[in-house]
Amino acid sequence: MTPNVLPLQKMESPTTLSLKSRLLSLASIVLIGAAVISGCSDSDDDGGSGSSDDAVKIGALLPMTGALASYGETSKAALEDLVATINKDSTKLEVDIKDTKSEPQTALSLLEDMHDDDISIVIGPYSSSEVTAVKQYADQNGIILLSPLSTATSLAVADNIFRFTPDDNAEGGALAALAYADNIRTMVTFSRDDPGNLGLQSSFKSAFERLGGRVVPGVTYPANESDFKDEVERLAGIVVAEVITNSGGPRGNVGVYLTAFNEVTSIFPTVADKGGDGLNGVAWYGSDSVALSKELVANAKAAQFAAGAGYPNPILGLRDSDKAAWEPVSTRVAQKLNRTPDAFALAAYDALNIAYQVMNNAGERDLAAKRVELVNLTNDATGLTGPLRLNDAGDRSFQIYDFWAVCSKNNAWTWYRSATYDPAGGARRLGAC
Repeated sequence: MTPNVLPLQKMESPTTLSLKSRLLSLASIVLIGAAVISGCSDSDDDGGSGSSDDAVKIGALLPMTGALASYGETSKAALEDLVATINKDSTKLEVDIKDTKSEPQTALSLLEDMHDDDISIVIGPYSSSEVTAVKQYADQNGIILLSPLSTATSLAVADNIFRFTPDDNAEGGALAALAYADNIRTMVTFSRDDPGNLGLQSSFKSAFERLGGRVVPGVTYPANESDFKDEVERLAGIVVAEVITNSGGPRGNVGVYLTAFNEVTSIFPTVADKGGDGLNGVAWYGSDSVALSKELVANAKAAQFAAGAGYPNPILGLRDSDKAAWEPVSTRVAQKLNRTPDAFALAAYDALNIAYQVMNNAGERDLAAKRVELVNLTNDATGLTGPLRLNDAGDRSFQIYDFWAVCSKNNAWTWYRSATYDPAGGARRLGAC
């Protein structure tokens, strides 16, 4: 079979001859299905046996454990796939992968270590809380961060952080469009207390109210909460009050918007046990940090509740027109992990692809040169996850979303693509599981 080319291609826009040659160089790298990655290291390694003094060295701060571990696992596999591609004949790229444990202070400590090792471009961190914790250090020390997951609008400023997913405003608008199309007219909030999740609630509120919906303040719980009985009982009381006095319609017009991490595996069983009549028949909506979570579908009680509540979770969408690029990588990662990789993993792949080219082209030049190189490349390229163009704040401009929900298939709980959204066509429900 003819091998596929590396899926980072020039978009239809004016460019210089030098940029054209760089993109052609990208297209000359072929994909391979290697399983052993000598150029990647995990949190206990320092580089692997294939280390080379001439290799480009890039860091990766991944949440391999903790609340976002599901995404760290898929992103690690995707990064390893690209390293294998680039290092087909010899070690050209080394990626130092460290586990942030989904903890902001751990992310900062690891970034300090990477700076001591002269690493100037890092993939990650993932949560907006982690990015907030490392932002000042990265800015002060000339480190470029490429985050595949952080979305908090509070971080949408011009700095050394470039995010390969759209910010909260885009996701909030997409979810508002779907909920309104589902005939939800009153949404009660339920949120983890951190910048990213609260930012999503704020963005959703603005978008939903513009459409004519109402957003009712519900419950916010601490990021370290583990027992949700009190929060669920309070939430049920608020929902009952809305249904009886304010919704102006049946229970089906009221929803709950949950912005959370993997604590949903504790929340949903509690709702099933403690929510009572107050939360029966109410539609639930979720967020990007749960979409395709392996922990949720592995918890039968949580998965059963999610399936019954609808619970669509938006995440960066993949275009059918880019399928020839993303499908081979997605298939290899799925075979390695025995599950469908999330779009954040493919965004991490795109981020590493760009970071490698920036280091090759800008070398050891100063931060300003690397920033210019990065913007030039992203503004003129399409990766696995579509157009990579960044806005003025350094965040992804591309705003297509897929919604993933839980269902039972072949006697097992699984995720399926339940809806889609794009700014031109709006929200659209897809077929059943």
